[in-house]
Order: sequence, then C-alpha cells, then structure tokens
Amino acid sequence: MKKENSIDKLFENLVEQFSKIRNFELTQTDPLGNKLFNFVVKLVSEFDSYQKLFVQYYVPASKKSAIAVKKEIKHSKYKKYFHITEEELNENYYETIRLGYVGAYHKYESYIKRLPILMDEFFKELDFDNNFIPIKDYLKKEFDIELRKTIYNFPITYKVNWICNCVKHKDGYPLKEPIPPFFKHLNSSKKIQLESKEFKSDMEELITHNNLILQSFFLIGFYQYLNQEGANKELKPEYQEEGKIEVLKSHLNSTIKMIFSEA
Repeated sequence: MKKENSIDKLFENLVEQFSKIRNFELTQTDPLGNKLFNFVVKLVSEFDSYQKLFVQYYVPASKKSAIAVKKEIKHSKYKKYFHITEEELNENYYETIRLGYVGAYHKYESYIKRLPILMDEFFKELDFDNNFIPIKDYLKKEFDIELRKTIYNFPITYKVNWICNCVKHKDGYPLKEPIPPFFKHLNSSKKIQLESKEFKSDMEELITHNNLILQSFFLIGFYQYLNQEGANKELKPEYQEEGKIEVLKSHLNSTIKMIFSEA
C-alpha cells in the first residue's frame, strides 16, 4: 500500500476545517482571504513539523543518549563511584520534552499576535463605512475580553504556558504560582516529567485550538459587521426579514462568549 503523503493529509484536513467557517470560499477567491488562508496553512504546518521534530528526532536522540551513558557507566572501571538513578539518567529526555513546550508556547504567542492583524485587513475590505474596529479592540470593547489573557481560559494554552514559565523561571520545577488544578498532584521537589506521547497529543490539541481561535475571529468580525448601520441590506433575503438579523446577532454574541468563557 502506498504511504499517505503527510503534507497532502495536513492540507486536506485544514481545508475540511476551514470549510466549516462561514464564507470560507472568500479565502480561495479573495486575495486577502487567500493570504489569510496561506498564513494559517503555514502556521499549522510549522506546528506539525515542530511536533514531529521533537517526537521523531529530538526525543529518540535523548533516549539513545541516556542508554549510551548507562552502558558506559556499566562498563567503566570507575563504576563504583557512580550512583546515578534511572530517573537521573532520563533527565535529558524529560528536559527535551519540557523545552518542546517552551517552543510551542512561543509559536502560539506569535500566532495570537499575527492573526488579528491579518483578520483586520480582511474585514476592512468589507464595507464597514470606515468604522471598523480592530478585532482585539472590539473584543475588549464589546465583550470585555482581553485576547492576551485568554490563555488561562483554555486548558491547553494554560497548560503549555504554565510549563513554559516553569522551565524559564523555575528551572523546570512545578513551582510557578498559581499552580493549575490539573498539576496540583506534581511533586514540587522534582522537575516536571512528561512523556513524548503526551507532548504529541498536546501539540495536536493546540493546533485544534488555533483553528477555534481563527473561527472565533471570523465570528467577531461578522458580529461587528452586523452591528453596522445598514448591514442587513447586504445579507441574503431570508435574513432580511424582521427579527431575523437580531436572532443572528444574538446567536453570534452567545457563541463568542461561550468560546472565550473560562473552562
């Protein structure tokens, strides 16, 4: 059986996810929309490659290194002087995974900074009578939500951010306050130890989360559009009926709030 091309699979999965977004066809026909689509494809590809780099290369290399050191000690004529535990031998392996979370969070930070800029460009091209408010500002004004603080609203971004901070500021020990509820069980005297399987799963969840953020930005943009005077004239006839636009706005409002509500 012919091996499935990983790039083809990645691209097809992205198209499937994008197709769920209202007016997805704009990302294929509109220059700005296409620019936005290409940006997301590039970023998701980077995340996918980053995850594979660690899981398929860095992590196995760190394991191999630990085995080699263990073998050297076993056959050393000075082995009686070495009192290294199995856990200590595997420290490079766990350190590699911890560093993986640091890099992943920095990639997410970059995504959150760059995506709103592209989304603003995209929506400014629609007829907003030059009253368009940048996505981040509108999110704060209309919903009292600061985008940079929403990392604590989602378990996956909270987890990745917390591990990153522990590595950067606590030498890998689970001491960064406040400690998330899902990490209360960790021994504070031991550095964080996570397996490569969990890291891989978390990276996949982070990619899914990025898609959610993208979809939420589309919703915010269209919600702002619907609140512009005369916006209903641009809608399909079935949505121009009395009361329909208010129902649509109410639905968008509650959906946006639900997405960013604390888990």
